[in-house]
Amino acid sequence: MKYFSIVLFSIVFLINSLHCNAQVTNELIEIQQEKLSEQQSQVQNIIDEIEALKLKKIRELLQNYIPQENKKYELITHSAMMLSYNEEHEQANWVMHIIPKDVITGTITRTNDFRIDSSVSTGSADVTDYWDSGYDRGHLAPSADFRWSRNALSESYYYSNMSPQNPDLNRNGWNNLEIQVREWVVEHGDLLVITGPVLKDGLPKVQQGSYRLSIPEAYYKIILDINTPTPHAIAFLYPNTPVTGPVAKYMVSIDSIEALTGINFFPNIPDAVSFEKDIDIQNWQFSKTKISEAPNFKYDLNHIPTKQAIYFVGTECNVCGKVVGTRYNKNTSTGITYVNFDEPYPNSPFSVVVFGKDRVNFTYEPEVYLNGKLICIKGLVQLYKGKPQIVATNEKQFSLYQP
Repeated sequence: MKYFSIVLFSIVFLINSLHCNAQVTNELIEIQQEKLSEQQSQVQNIIDEIEALKLKKIRELLQNYIPQENKKYELITHSAMMLSYNEEHEQANWVMHIIPKDVITGTITRTNDFRIDSSVSTGSADVTDYWDSGYDRGHLAPSADFRWSRNALSESYYYSNMSPQNPDLNRNGWNNLEIQVREWVVEHGDLLVITGPVLKDGLPKVQQGSYRLSIPEAYYKIILDINTPTPHAIAFLYPNTPVTGPVAKYMVSIDSIEALTGINFFPNIPDAVSFEKDIDIQNWQFSKTKISEAPNFKYDLNHIPTKQAIYFVGTECNVCGKVVGTRYNKNTSTGITYVNFDEPYPNSPFSVVVFGKDRVNFTYEPEVYLNGKLICIKGLVQLYKGKPQIVATNEKQFSLYQP
């Protein structure tokens, strides 16, 4: 009996000892977990502080590049982007942001928290302007450019950063351009990007919501390398329609976009004219896998082939090609004559229009004399329904082309 009591006591003592040891171990674990949690909180605070400083730096940089407009519009500044809001068209004239190298390793995904921009004093567009309208809520500054900052990415879903884009354009051609720009960050480092719709009087409106949301005919994107002593820039113009072909097909000069929009994009860069007038295909390498290489062509403003006219929208030049079809709408109020080059309508890459009131300036009937001839037409290249054209007001603009 005595032996049994000793054994029982020993077992109880051992159990108590194990329990105490386990309790001590648990307490040590809790202490270490509290330390880890505190350290993680400190690390997160440091990460948040670094992000806040980066966002502050971006906002300060953006102040140096504010475009100059011919009218006064409301300027809105968010965490990582700035925009000029046009109440008449219920969307931004332009949205400007900087893509930092952090985007390469950023992992934040879409938030889809579309919402009204309360910073717009007159009120921005909202869901009723877009829902079931047939147009996408097209980001001007794409959300993926902000995937390094949750706050900045979320703010990209303000309706002030949206424009009614053709769904096929938004999800394909325009998306390819956005991907290409992010790929350039790997090569160039931080890039300044200005994006906007081409807004003008008489644009059709989305027939719902506020009935003020204009449907642009085209969109532009301008990219500036801010890391080099000599600035390098590249610009693109896309029609608001489905598009085909490589990104490089839609390159244009910055001057041409300024002519279309009336905006001086880089008024604070003294030698901006040096990179605004040309199409820079030397300093920007296009992706050979996802997008395409840039077309390596030389050009002479006195002899622009019709299929390259799209690159010279807003530029005064001589476009040359073969007239393959003409049409005179004699019985309409405007009496327009259409002259299509190189391919029959509607596939013609370039066209000329002569308004009825200007036919008195011709000694011949344009639809008869020009048809089937190799012709050069001198004038300002404009964009109409996504395609380049020149308006001819007199016969002196035309000349026979001898290749």
